[in-house]
Amino acid sequence: MKRILVIIGKFWILIPLILAALMFFLLPLMPEVTEYVFSRVLFKAVTVPVGFITSLFPFSFTELLVVLAVPLVGLLIFLLVRKIGKCENKPDRKKVLIKAGKGLCGFVSFACLMYMICHGANYYRLPLEKTMKLDTSPKKAEFLLEVCKTLAAEANNAAEGLPQNPDGSTKLPESRTNELKRAGSGYDKLVKDYPFLWTSVSRQKPVMLSEAWSYTHITGMYFPFFAECNVNIAQPDYLIPSTAAHESAHSRGIAFENECNFLAFLSCINSDYPEYRYSGYMMAFTYCSNELDYEMWVEANSLLSERMKADFAANSKYIYDHSSHGTGTVADEIIGTVNEVSHSANDAFITIQGVEDGTRSYGRVTKLILAYYAQKLA
Repeated sequence: MKRILVIIGKFWILIPLILAALMFFLLPLMPEVTEYVFSRVLFKAVTVPVGFITSLFPFSFTELLVVLAVPLVGLLIFLLVRKIGKCENKPDRKKVLIKAGKGLCGFVSFACLMYMICHGANYYRLPLEKTMKLDTSPKKAEFLLEVCKTLAAEANNAAEGLPQNPDGSTKLPESRTNELKRAGSGYDKLVKDYPFLWTSVSRQKPVMLSEAWSYTHITGMYFPFFAECNVNIAQPDYLIPSTAAHESAHSRGIAFENECNFLAFLSCINSDYPEYRYSGYMMAFTYCSNELDYEMWVEANSLLSERMKADFAANSKYIYDHSSHGTGTVADEIIGTVNEVSHSANDAFITIQGVEDGTRSYGRVTKLILAYYAQKLA
C-alpha cells in the first residue's frame, strides 16, 4: 500500500489524463450514462457557472487568449532560459527542466480532463432524434421538395419589414452586439419541452478580428474552457443569427454539428425576432435544397425572393473574397494555405471524436429537419 501511495505521489499529475482517457474510450459504450450523468449533470455543474461569469463581459476571452498566446509562451520560454542560465551546475539545470516538464505535463493533463467534461463527453450522449423522438428514416424526394418550398415561403414571410443593404441583401435591424444577445429567445421556448437545453450562457461574443478569421472559413466557435460562444461578425448579416444559435447549442451540451444546426433552426424559427426566424429558415433551405436533384432544385429556387437571392449572392461573394484563386502571388498562396490548414484541422478534430464523415456531418441536419416537418404534419 505504501508503495502504491509513493507511485501515486510521483505521477499524480497524470491522473486527470488517465480519467480523460477512460472517458474517451468507455463513454461511447454507455450513452445512457453519458446522457444522464455526464451531459445533464457534470457538464452543467462545471460550464453553467463558468458560462455565467464569462457572459458578464462583452469581449471574447477566447479571442483575447489567442492574441496573448504567442507573447505569453514567448515570455515563459524566456523566463525558463534565464532561470537555467542562472544555474551554476548541470544537476541544477536538470532540476529546473524536470520541474518545467512536470508543470507542462500537469497543465496538459488537466486540460484534457476539462475538455472531456466541458465538451468531449457530449459526443457520446444519446442521439438528439432519440431524446426528441424524431423519426429520421429516409423520406421521399417529393417530401423534401415540399419542405424546401415551405422553408422558402416562411423565409420570405419572416423577411417582411427587415432592412436591406444597397445591394438588396438583408441588414440586421440592431447592432451585432445587440443581435447576439437575442440568441436565447427561441431557446427559452424550447427549454420548456426539453429542459436539458437550459444554460446560463446569455451572451454570444462578437469576434473583433472577424475579418482575419474569415480566411479560415469558420463562422463560429465554441470554446469549452470558457463556455464561450464566439461568432464571426464579418459574414453576411443574414447568417449571424443562425450562427449564434448554432454555437449556443454547443453551450447547452450538444456536440454534433448537425444536431447544433437543427437546434439552431428550431430556436431561430421560435424566436421573437424576425431576423432570427429569417436566418433559421434560410439556413434550413440551404441544407435541404442541396439534397435535391437538379430539376427539383430549380423548382425550389424559383420561389426565392429577390432579397433571398441577394443574400445568397452576398454569401458567395464573402466566401470568394476570403478564398485562394490560384493566382500564384504570395498573398494568394498564404490564403490558400490558411484555407486548407483550417479545413483539415477542423475535419480532423471532428473525426477524432468518432464522427466518420468529419465536417460533412453538418449536412446531416437535413434528416432532422425532414423528421421535424413529418412529425409536425402528423
